[in-house]
Amino acid sequence: MADRIADVWGARTPFGPGGSWPERVDEHLTVPREDVQRWVPSACVLCSNGCGVDIAVADGRMVGVRGRAEDRVNRGRLGPKGLFGWQATHSEDRLTRPLVRVDGELRPTDWDTAMDAVVRRSRQVLAEHGPLAMGFYTSGQLFAEEYYAQAKIVRGGIGTPHLDGNTRLCTATAEWALVESFGSDGDPGSYTDIDECDALLLVGHNVAETQTVLWSRMLDRLHGPDRPGLVVIDPRRTPTAREADVHLAVRPGTNVAVLNALLHELIAHDRIDRDFLAAHTTGFDALAEVVADYPPERAAEVCDVPAESIRRAARVIGDCERLVSTVLQGVYQSHQATAAAVQVNNINLVRGMIGRPGASVFQMNGQPTAENTRETGADGTLPAYLNWQNDAHVRRLAEVWNVEVPRIPHWGPPTHAMEIFRHCEQGTIRFLWITGTNPAVSLPELRRIRSICARDGLFLVVSDAFPTETTELADVVLPAALWGEKTGCFTNADRTVHLSEQAIEPPGRPAATSPRCWTTPTGWGSPTGTAPR
Repeated sequence: MADRIADVWGARTPFGPGGSWPERVDEHLTVPREDVQRWVPSACVLCSNGCGVDIAVADGRMVGVRGRAEDRVNRGRLGPKGLFGWQATHSEDRLTRPLVRVDGELRPTDWDTAMDAVVRRSRQVLAEHGPLAMGFYTSGQLFAEEYYAQAKIVRGGIGTPHLDGNTRLCTATAEWALVESFGSDGDPGSYTDIDECDALLLVGHNVAETQTVLWSRMLDRLHGPDRPGLVVIDPRRTPTAREADVHLAVRPGTNVAVLNALLHELIAHDRIDRDFLAAHTTGFDALAEVVADYPPERAAEVCDVPAESIRRAARVIGDCERLVSTVLQGVYQSHQATAAAVQVNNINLVRGMIGRPGASVFQMNGQPTAENTRETGADGTLPAYLNWQNDAHVRRLAEVWNVEVPRIPHWGPPTHAMEIFRHCEQGTIRFLWITGTNPAVSLPELRRIRSICARDGLFLVVSDAFPTETTELADVVLPAALWGEKTGCFTNADRTVHLSEQAIEPPGRPAATSPRCWTTPTGWGSPTGTAPR
């Protein structure tokens, strides 16, 4: 294998439209191949692409990985994260024992003591202050089963709306852009659409560096016969932009203006599918009225790109027969994020480029299992994409959970992350459980967030695999199992569901007779990796 740090995307395997992406198995081992005792099927959880992977095991340790050739997502390829990131599993920094704060200091303890502290305080808070004094902040790194357990206990058991994930920081825009355009979350296409398309529109998505295996797929099409056209909208000249036929290096914060101009050109030159619009969409006349005020010349002034470049990009999009569009953080972390993401959806919709091979839009995820937080209701939704404003949806969920309808909080929207921390700051939330994320580093207003986590009157529980700035502030720290140390499913950005099997035991756990006979002890879905109590 070539140096995959210097050569991130590996060797090219070009192919043409409608062809099958050729297999190329990437592998990295830290022991001779003959010393591998077994290979355990899993999938990479280190970006939102979700590549199929086999874990090499020897003497109870992970000793390497290889891509799974038959997997539809990666056809055997792995990026640098997938090839090398698993080695963190055996880091000396791993948490292996629970910690409990005594006299202001975190001290190692046993599981019974730690869990008794959690149970005692949660019962006290519920008895004295009720469900609204309980809050939960989760991750984009867990499995579907763990997220669903959290959602079920928090929303249907405790009955609090105070549950959100750190995916709020990146893909809340993706969720709501999909809801606004298509009525439901979940991307409508498949990565195999890239194999069929004849044009790619990448908006705020530096695929080459954020989803390296997906970029390998795109590169193999771009370097193959009957190359698709490529339009990239990004302020920077990234590796992705260097491959583009048209690179619109827009001024940061002007995504909506340039997308309006592209829609203006498509409509003005009648490069739209009127039959599709009439049969499958609403609101086209209102859209056309808005973008009529955004000719390329106006967008050129706003975005600081040549008007002719906008026209060239519109021609690539307007002349194609199968368009795949993608969106990521350059939109989600910018001005008018949801509006811009919806306008990308609208480009595909006005062209009728939805619901057939080679024609789709992808509102990408920033984290490996971000889609799971949304489909299980572990952030601002109810499970299965059910709508908290729809009484029939809430009744259906109550029947599944065998609870009374009023038990499920639906009198208002689920509480978003920053509001959860505001409630902690004001003292209305007195118990907060953080799972697999580090808000003392990742949230805005860090000084404020750290002071909230350290606040007297807030009982803070943190489940994590490593010591972090957030665990330092906790009252109870619970060690967590990483992928490869537990079994579960996760959904990637194109809704492919992978099963990740347990390959090894979590550190610090006593030997068991079977690697599959342990569960999380908490009942909240935190991946603690210990024997049940």
